[in-house]
Amino acid sequence: RRMGFVSNGIGLGRSWSELVVGKVCGLRKVHVRMMSGGGVPGIRRIGSGPPGLNLFSSVTVHGETVYIAGQVADDRREDVRGQTRQVLGKIEERLREGGTDKAHLLQVMIWLKDIGEVGVMNEEYDQWLAGIEGRPVRATVQAEMVDPSIRVEIMATAARPSRAKVIETEEAAAAVGPYNQGIRTADGLIFASGCIGLDPKTGEFAGESVEEQTHQVLRNLWAILKAGGAAEPSDIIKTTILLDDIGDFAKVNAIYQNFFGSGRVPARATFSAKALPKGAKVEIEAIAQARDDAP
Repeated sequence: RRMGFVSNGIGLGRSWSELVVGKVCGLRKVHVRMMSGGGVPGIRRIGSGPPGLNLFSSVTVHGETVYIAGQVADDRREDVRGQTRQVLGKIEERLREGGTDKAHLLQVMIWLKDIGEVGVMNEEYDQWLAGIEGRPVRATVQAEMVDPSIRVEIMATAARPSRAKVIETEEAAAAVGPYNQGIRTADGLIFASGCIGLDPKTGEFAGESVEEQTHQVLRNLWAILKAGGAAEPSDIIKTTILLDDIGDFAKVNAIYQNFFGSGRVPARATFSAKALPKGAKVEIEAIAQARDDAP
């Protein structure tokens, strides 16, 4: 139950994938069975992985959504700044291949070898998105890379040019970096950024305990999803839970289960990250389907 669907550009295959992340299930390698790629109506696959690792598509287009596999630098002799520039350049190329651009980014997932380098990475990321009004939702974690020379890996999801809109609400804590609380696509998919347990009224954590923070995280998350057009928790399709301490899993899981009650629960992945923003104990991001007819 701790792993839902997992995608990673280094190891995602059509039959098997291998994902290595820092402090996930005791720093072990997690093998995930994937369905065969095959030719599926409505799904277009573009490109492949690095030479000698032709196990996954670099871009998949489904309807109005473009999914980009995790990208890493080709020249890994460079520091995190140089590698981030390379990776963002590759993301931009993949977006073009999928028929869209960075102005239509919905969600970005960033893995860093050292979370202490997040400031430098953010500088390059912010400059890359300069002039773009709506920033995508985002999560950033420290991870053990499959190759020690990799300092950063970035995976992204984008909308094809259409009426995607930014979601903003004062009922949830404000974003703490260069990203938005949420993004809604023209076909009603809602992407909510990872939420931590900040009280939107004070900007401080709702409490020191993981239980207090989890309750606030879910309040923040639901406020964003509701502002985007979700009607009830069963409209949530997928969540990702990031924990500071995997030992808190049972406590967080109990509160999470109570939030959904007897209704349908979404697909989910749960990780233990080496460090979360502002020293948070838990962070949750989500994808949901809107029910209203708002554009």
